[in-house]
Amino acid sequence: MSAQQNNDGCGTPEPTQPDSDGVYSYSTNPAEFDNCELIVFNVRFWGVNYPNGVNDFLNRANDVLQGIANLNILYNQFGIYFKYRGFEEFDSPVVEGDPTGYYVLETISQYFDMVDWAIDNGYNDENALNVYAYGWSSFGGGIADAIISTNCGVGSAGLLTHLLPHEIGHNLGLIHTNSTSEHTTRDSGDICFNAITAGDRVVDTNAHRGFDANNTNTNCEYVGQETDNCFEMNTPYDIFPEDIINTMKSSDNGLGCIEKYLTMGQGIRMRNTIDQGHFNAVLTDVSSLYEPYAGEYFYSSTQGNPVNFKPLFQPGFDYKFFECSCDCPLPSDYNNTSFYYNNNAVLTISKYETDFSIITHPNHTAIFIDLISPCIANGQLTRRCYDNYNHKPGWGSVTKFNDGVLNGNVTVTPKDSLGINNPTLIDELNPGLYKIEKTYLDGATDQDIIFKEN
Repeated sequence: MSAQQNNDGCGTPEPTQPDSDGVYSYSTNPAEFDNCELIVFNVRFWGVNYPNGVNDFLNRANDVLQGIANLNILYNQFGIYFKYRGFEEFDSPVVEGDPTGYYVLETISQYFDMVDWAIDNGYNDENALNVYAYGWSSFGGGIADAIISTNCGVGSAGLLTHLLPHEIGHNLGLIHTNSTSEHTTRDSGDICFNAITAGDRVVDTNAHRGFDANNTNTNCEYVGQETDNCFEMNTPYDIFPEDIINTMKSSDNGLGCIEKYLTMGQGIRMRNTIDQGHFNAVLTDVSSLYEPYAGEYFYSSTQGNPVNFKPLFQPGFDYKFFECSCDCPLPSDYNNTSFYYNNNAVLTISKYETDFSIITHPNHTAIFIDLISPCIANGQLTRRCYDNYNHKPGWGSVTKFNDGVLNGNVTVTPKDSLGINNPTLIDELNPGLYKIEKTYLDGATDQDIIFKEN
């Protein structure tokens, strides 16, 4: 095979067993999500190297974070969330007759062998969905079972594309949307109706046999003439743009038409799958989303420079860090909502942010995550106030309001570290109205307005 080729085809086998009775509703009704609970999966990434320890993806540690962001951006609409639990690389064993080992996979069976080897050698977390990022393959990605599994794999380039959400979809019970046996009708009273037993067994993804340059133009529009020959009626396929861009097509055939898109029916099928308890061991709770994946909180001056203690939070969410106050030099417990906070956002982060180094928890703030979901979040979304006064500001300023009122007639005096931390700073001020601003090394700020009399 030709190494270093990005393939978008999926190697996951099609399921051969029918759905178990009573598991799936086959509904497309959003009301199915009424009163549903948020579901949070632990996800751990593993990077597979050549046997000599080399790989071609120097940014893979950053790419897995973008991958977890893409998963949340797509799946949160169904009340499904993903908690990043880390990334670790391992060297492939030497495979007889193949110097590339499991870094380059030529068949899906070789992928299955790689997963078995990884599990046997401790490169697997039984309490998480495990994503293996190998180098290159003759297929884009796959999972170790037909559908419903806690392990999947993608070529490392696929961490940034639709391939990772695609394989996770298989993990959660979704099937490829294309089929040679599914009929085009969506009328359940029609004798040809088989949308809940053929193809992906989802009603709001239309039947199709696949898309390629023969039936799809460069604008990703269907121009084919295929017909469904149920009872030799030769009914034309009813194809919409949403079918062409659906994440769960088995392949894009190089067209570039797959996007991160799923239907309501696919979301409901995943929720039905999860409700069967297959994933209980790999689930966590919502509070985990309010915990950093790396870094530490500054607690006291004995730790040294607080700039070295920077908790980092996973991308893919809309965050606001609201000003708060409490007796909590470390963040308050998730279940403690007794602290004070206001609507002043010291830091705002978009779910599309790509500079992951700035997604941190400023001092004197609580975390708000916009859990966009059809499900009902448990109580308030602002949690974990961090209000630590154990370290001192790095600099600041004293502003005097010359007229004794809050207006623009001011005199601003900058203060360095010694000046802003002077214990007699206020005592040395002449009577008047002042604003004292303090800036800390971790980016937090503090502002006090004082009126000093004789």
